[in-house]
Formats: sequence, structure tokens, C-alpha cells
Amino acid sequence: MTVLEWLKAGTRYSFEEITFKRIAYDRGCNPEAEVYSDEVTQRQRDLMDADITYTAIIKSPSNTPSLSQSHNGYQKTIGQEQDFYQDDKIKYAIRIYKKYGDEKGLELEEISDAKKIKFMPIIDVDRVL
Repeated sequence: MTVLEWLKAGTRYSFEEITFKRIAYDRGCNPEAEVYSDEVTQRQRDLMDADITYTAIIKSPSNTPSLSQSHNGYQKTIGQEQDFYQDDKIKYAIRIYKKYGDEKGLELEEISDAKKIKFMPIIDVDRVL
């Protein structure tokens, strides 16, 4: 199995092939190399796995609208899709990035922290200024 085939088989995201190749090249892997050969390390496989999540979260929408097409009585509908497990996937990727000291983990942490609701502190006062 090649790196490219491994990347495609390991996710439900339907990225274009060039996206998977970019992930492989960014991690120093030839997409046509055998994924379980001496050319590809466990570290590279783990980081490419996390990079798929990173790409899906950072560079892709978390939900997509539905689309309907019809022609001469034939109708095709592609339903809406929403990622309900995005927070869990972010945590998974962050764990991998931290394991290998990769800076993308900090970016994902910042994004996940920014999504949280922040409450302002309540300060009691005796009078209105």
C-alpha cells in the first residue's frame, strides 16, 4: 500500500488527491512509497494522520449545505453534512502533535480555546458610577 493509498483509506474526508500528496510531501514522504517500508517512519505516519484532521479543521468547513440537481426527470441530492465530533478530533490531533513537539498542536489548541465561551467576571458594587 502506498502512502497516498494509506492516507485516502484512513479518513472519511473526501479531499482531492493533491491535498493528500501535499500532506505526504510536507512530512518528507513520497506519496508513491510503500507506507510500511523503511522509507516511512511511525512518526511520519502519526503526523500525517494528525495533518488530515488539521487540514479538515483549519482549511475545510465544519458543515456543508445540501445540494440538489435535476435533469430530464432524474434528480440527485447530496445531503447536508456536519461534523459533530470535531472537538474530539482536535484533541486527538493535538495529542499527536504534542507527542512529537510539532507546532501545529499549538495552533489547534488556540482554535479550540477561541471557540469556548468566556464569561466576564461579576463585580459587586455598592453604587453605580
